[in-house]
Amino acid sequence: MLPQRIGKYEIVGKLGQGAMGEVFRAHDPVLNRAVAVKRISAGLDADEMVRKRFQREAQSAALLSHPNIITVYELGLEGDQLFMAMELLDGVDLKHAISARQMTLDEKIGVVQQICEGLAFAHAHDIVHRDLKPANIHILPSGKVKIMDFGLARLAGSEMTTTGMVMGTPHYMSPEQVKGQKADARSDIFALGCVFYELLSGHKPFDAESMHGVLYKIMQEEPTPVREAAPGTPEGLAHIVGKALAKNPGERFPNAGDLLVALRQARGVSLAARGADRSPDPERATAAPAARQAPRRTGGEPSRASSRSSVPPISPGGSRRALLIGLALALLAIAGGAWRLRSYVLDRPAPPPAPAAAAEAGSLTRKTIDSQVEVARRRLDAGSFQDAVREAERALKLDPQNAGARQVVEEAGAALKAIDDAVAAVQSATAAGDRERVASAAFDLMVLAPAHSEAERAAAAAGPLFRPRAEGAHRLEQEARRAAEQSGSEQTAAFAEAVLLERKGELALQSGQTVAAARRFLEARLGFNRARRTRP
Repeated sequence: MLPQRIGKYEIVGKLGQGAMGEVFRAHDPVLNRAVAVKRISAGLDADEMVRKRFQREAQSAALLSHPNIITVYELGLEGDQLFMAMELLDGVDLKHAISARQMTLDEKIGVVQQICEGLAFAHAHDIVHRDLKPANIHILPSGKVKIMDFGLARLAGSEMTTTGMVMGTPHYMSPEQVKGQKADARSDIFALGCVFYELLSGHKPFDAESMHGVLYKIMQEEPTPVREAAPGTPEGLAHIVGKALAKNPGERFPNAGDLLVALRQARGVSLAARGADRSPDPERATAAPAARQAPRRTGGEPSRASSRSSVPPISPGGSRRALLIGLALALLAIAGGAWRLRSYVLDRPAPPPAPAAAAEAGSLTRKTIDSQVEVARRRLDAGSFQDAVREAERALKLDPQNAGARQVVEEAGAALKAIDDAVAAVQSATAAGDRERVASAAFDLMVLAPAHSEAERAAAAAGPLFRPRAEGAHRLEQEARRAAEQSGSEQTAAFAEAVLLERKGELALQSGQTVAAARRFLEARLGFNRARRTRP
């Protein structure tokens, strides 16, 4: 039965249903706009892993504000059921567009370039899609491309995916995903290579009658070369597809940003080659529109009838002597021109980069630095201080004076020193055998690093003496929640995640698991603080 409302959204109709979620067309009465609302399917919301995957989908997408990535408006709770509100898209998915076979080569390259733009932004934020496929790529009527469904996305450093579990769609999975190994940005590159291959040829690079056969081909066989599967494919594009489909991750493009650079270069070469082939001949200019309407050639060789020599024929009645003289003069001119060209090439200093190219390179560098600083700040907010330092130092290598990166290094360094001091205090109290001091020192360490193993060990050793500290952790978390609510951060993904952690803490405290309760409360506190800093 169709629900009347989910959260504040008025349900209009059902758009579809997948393995883990239902998607509805809905109306946002506050902002008076149409939205898509996705929620966990009935009966699945009790599955903790499904809930985490659904939550991760929203968190991953909410972190990515980019024109080529679907916009997530809200992650919320309706009773005990999670839902996510996102932009409603018109148009078709790429799977449908491939079946229609109506795109030109330039349009296909443009689609892949937009996918690269979105993925490059995600990879710069340490987010991997992990399930890229034509059905998850949407093309709006304007031609704008949107990447959808980050439900299998993996934030770098997260261990939420069960070890050894194969996740993804078989035809587009990388060899390392087939093995159940960790997927990184290079796994997305392999999937994008599969999508690009299929877009160019109309066929999947790895296909078989069974899933087992597909996975075997991904692991053991090379696909038919794309220039055979799609005659007429430019060599540069074929090289990009081949590199993206390398079995060894180390042989692929490291991330979508590098693939994007290669794609732009290949596209420029292709356009330049086609431009050089144009002729001012009026007959060819007149025939061009008709050629566009004719069926496309399946072969890659140019028509011989269209090749014309620009040298006029020699009149049979011409003078033999004049001809010999002309040839001699031509040879001398060629020799002299070749010598001048040699001198020019050998002696001419290297030209400075074009202003436009230099400006673009500078802009890309600044964007890279900004992304690295943003990731470093996010690591700092999450309490991953060593990772924050590493990310900030990457930015400082490009810009040693970057104030944001320096601030992250200073704050993370101070936090790491405080943690070291707190560990020393725990060890000292433990050595003295003072359980009250052990409980206090363990709590102080847990406030700084909720998941620190030394804090959990000492807190467990303190026994009942640690319960007041767990209740204190609850009070700290409640203060952080009130501050987040006052700042208007309830609609953020970080706030929703913190609410779930708070509930787990309360359940743990009720059952007497004081150490687990304190950890959950303090993790929720970090989440509420993060929500306040990243409010819409």
